[in-house]
Amino acid sequence: MGNYYSETRFNNWIARIKETELVPEDPESLSVLDQMLEDFVVACVNIIRAVKEREITKSDAAKELQEMEDIISSRIDLGDEFKNDVFEYLREAMRVIARSAVLALEGKISKKSFEALLKEAVQKETSGDIEGAFDAIARMGAKIFKGEKLPEDIEIPDEDLMIINWIDGVDAINTTMILSEIDSSEEE
Repeated sequence: MGNYYSETRFNNWIARIKETELVPEDPESLSVLDQMLEDFVVACVNIIRAVKEREITKSDAAKELQEMEDIISSRIDLGDEFKNDVFEYLREAMRVIARSAVLALEGKISKKSFEALLKEAVQKETSGDIEGAFDAIARMGAKIFKGEKLPEDIEIPDEDLMIINWIDGVDAINTTMILSEIDSSEEE
């Protein structure tokens, strides 16, 4: 196992974040974080594709995704408070990406609109159901893994909520899927 996302790959990203000077006011300096997220999405996309093309079984794919979650859950100290905080947000985004991939693999695709799922997530989080909120956002991600696109005009809440980090994960899935479509259409 671990063919799709290894601990080495994860540690290489951690090393890059350690080497990079992250400046909150400078979005360019934060691009390494987006790249790490996109790389994680690509691994999930490859797992889903491998199942579709019958290269691996669904249960192997589920194990791969579980392994990816274990890898990103490891204790990390980047030696810098800001970097550690940022990494925790990143980890939450990666958790939702992995969960979205699991749902996509299981074929558990919500019939609800993105807006309805987002509204549900906000309601659940504000009522204290963090797990339910996480699940609602993951279901948004699963829809994108299955080929739907995130509406450009979707209203992201501006309250200080956990779900904002998870939406970053969903956004990364969306961006990566759009970019991979562009790449494959250029190859044809």
